[in-house]
Amino acid sequence: MFLLAVSLSIGIISGGITSDVRNTIFELELVSLSEIVKNPASYDSTMAYRKISVVGNVSVMDKHLIAISQDGYELKVDRTNDKLFSGFNMGDGIKITGQFLYDSMGTSIFYPKYVLHYPTVYMADVNISGIISDPSCFNGKYVTVTGNITDIRSTMGEYIINLASLDDGQNLRVSYLGSTEVKAGDIVSVTGLVNGATLYSEQMGKHSPLSISTFIPGFTFLWTLLIIGLLVIYIKYE
Repeated sequence: MFLLAVSLSIGIISGGITSDVRNTIFELELVSLSEIVKNPASYDSTMAYRKISVVGNVSVMDKHLIAISQDGYELKVDRTNDKLFSGFNMGDGIKITGQFLYDSMGTSIFYPKYVLHYPTVYMADVNISGIISDPSCFNGKYVTVTGNITDIRSTMGEYIINLASLDDGQNLRVSYLGSTEVKAGDIVSVTGLVNGATLYSEQMGKHSPLSISTFIPGFTFLWTLLIIGLLVIYIKYE
């Protein structure tokens, strides 16, 4: 019983550390393309600042614009910041958060702030070096990383952090939207959205040594199997 209790405790701790929590600032009020096409003035952000989210499938990709389609309706999206769309291809499901600017005499455009794969993709316990070496593989996805803060500074309501890999010291740029007391030299775990070579996050905390899954991917799954096995044995011989 003691072994079972210890296993359950460790499993719960490990599972709690690696659980996914969505950063909702990146996924706001979801508006259908049909609603925007039918009532464009209602969502116009030209005069009144407003962010919304839209979903669809990539139907057009050119140098300056992409288009997304949903249920026969189409929306044009600005592609000036091409890094936001790294790794996306024709036909991919996509969720975009940003501003819609309505032009009754010309082309109405949606200007993206965050671009995500849709359905939403979560990748826990990712190595920072992996993101840096293959950014398109992680772009538009949620990840959890652990690293050492080499630099942190506050600017315009956010913290800009250089987070170094514990393996080889490569630095990932983190935009942390929140308050914190962490400082350079701290080892932290960060969960957020990788977009345009930056990790955007509202979730950051000092790394706990109990987070074994950071060093052994899939650790939570292994503990789950072990706990189930111990429960079966206990019930069998009780």
